[in-house]
Amino acid sequence: MRASSQAMQHYFITGASSGIGRALAVSLAKAGHKVSATARRTDKLAELSNDYPTIQPISCDVTDSMSVKDAVQTAKISHGQIDIAVLNAGVYVPQDARHMSVDPYIDHMDVNYFGVIRCIEALLPDMLANKQGHLALMASVAGYRGLPRAAAYGPTKAAIISLAESMMFDLQNSGIKLQVINPGFVETEATNVNDFEMPDIITAELAAKNIQAGLLSHKFEIAFPRTFVRKMRFLKFLPASIYFRLMKRIISK
Repeated sequence: MRASSQAMQHYFITGASSGIGRALAVSLAKAGHKVSATARRTDKLAELSNDYPTIQPISCDVTDSMSVKDAVQTAKISHGQIDIAVLNAGVYVPQDARHMSVDPYIDHMDVNYFGVIRCIEALLPDMLANKQGHLALMASVAGYRGLPRAAAYGPTKAAIISLAESMMFDLQNSGIKLQVINPGFVETEATNVNDFEMPDIITAELAAKNIQAGLLSHKFEIAFPRTFVRKMRFLKFLPASIYFRLMKRIISK
């Protein structure tokens, strides 16, 4: 599958009111692209469009299929056919399994996983009909293995990685480019709640630059920062007994 051209493109971004989504929308607008920036917090989106005229703010709740379909339709009316969709909307709330409550687990899955599914459902028919398009699904290195306090978040990202890998078989020779994005720790509203040291953490702006460059590549996985990703890939292939002992030692420091 070909990499996206650097000519003006129409990007559809979910979760664009803050964090990585917002930084990516700004970076793409500065590069001259048309951006449909979607989120539930429309006041935050309005601030973006005031500063960058090529950013179209669109209200969208990824937990609501009709809201997603309406957002896609609005995006097409405003900016034309969607070339690239970055399905970034997500939630992260640390969990302690010793105090299990099902609601936050359902909420995480509804936004982080089924939210992506709802977007794909709304976006894919046009891309298939046109035999072109580009989907980038936001996962995380937290989907590689279970991590402390990530019992609600991590499984949703593991599911996205598996979804993207499975979809690759179905989309072969369709003209559609599919990628999965696996960031490490990024400075956002979500990670601000963490009270532990986050190794190799980067700014949302740097994350956006990594994503923008990755979208132009032929790589299936866009993973960054490199140092942290290498560590996580190493841990991914350790036997469980060694992994748990090593993580316990790291956490206790």
